Amino acid sequence: MTEARDWPAFKKEWSDTFAEHAKSAGIGFAFAEPDAPQVQGEDGTLVHVTVNDYRMVGIGSRVFFGVMTGNAYVDARIRFSSLRDGTTFGEQQQNTSSSAWSGIFAKVTPQQVDAIAADVFKSVKAAR
Repeated sequence: MTEARDWPAFKKEWSDTFAEHAKSAGIGFAFAEPDAPQVQGEDGTLVHVTVNDYRMVGIGSRVFFGVMTGNAYVDARIRFSSLRDGTTFGEQQQNTSSSAWSGIFAKVTPQQVDAIAADVFKSVKAAR
């Protein structure tokens, strides 16, 4: 997947959307690449997102091409762990999909990532 043509844009969508939700929740946020050190020895929560599969569909594509764009979907696993010692304390599966047959109002990738981020930050905020 990381070789996919739209992977950089998809990853940016996650980073931007999660940063926005963190700011709204009053929670510090930093986006880290998978090979970055995960244990920092300080208080905090590491939200590790594993994207198993996805199909990116943008709003413009949906508006201009409607049903012909096909369905957007995200299949991801979210793991919550301590930034202090790496202990995992929760996991959740996130599966979203749209139906192109809903026309231009079908949820596209940005809306799906936004829904996932809202759910993740609701969990993080509740755990604080």
